[in-house]
Amino acid sequence: MKHSIRFLMIGISVFFVHLSFAEEAPTLSAKQSIVISAPVSKVWEVVSDFGGLHNWLTPILDTQITLGKNRQQGAIRLLTRANGTKVEERLIAYDPIEMSATYTYVQGRPLAADYISTMKVTAVDGGSKVEWSATFRRLDYWSAKPTGAMDDEKLTAIYNKVYTMGLSSMKEKIESGQI
Repeated sequence: MKHSIRFLMIGISVFFVHLSFAEEAPTLSAKQSIVISAPVSKVWEVVSDFGGLHNWLTPILDTQITLGKNRQQGAIRLLTRANGTKVEERLIAYDPIEMSATYTYVQGRPLAADYISTMKVTAVDGGSKVEWSATFRRLDYWSAKPTGAMDDEKLTAIYNKVYTMGLSSMKEKIESGQI
């Protein structure tokens, strides 16, 4: 009996030592920016509208504030994507002085884990610069190598593509007076 318990304890110890040395997926990042020919106050009005993402980001069909108030830290929005999937996001930082807003996934069908995204508006010659950046890990982050179809490069490319498309759409809509 003593030997069985000793072997069990050794086995458990080896298991936990192995876990402590297991590799995880790296933290990834995406970052895109664009200059919009409009005053920062107008651009910030669009960027800071936590309930208005569908007004300029084409893959989003609808945005609803489900908890809290628009433009207030802690607000939660429900996004309905064009493919029918939904995801909730929480506004975790909101700074109207620095013109930045940071949000993260809460629940639903996220594309990534540990996702934290920031949008920031700054004044530049000729208008406003909008920067959209994020850090994240793929959903199967516990594995050094992807176990599914979504590898690190593909996931980063998707976010960069969405950010580029979204910022271009925002620029077009603001400069044409649509929003």
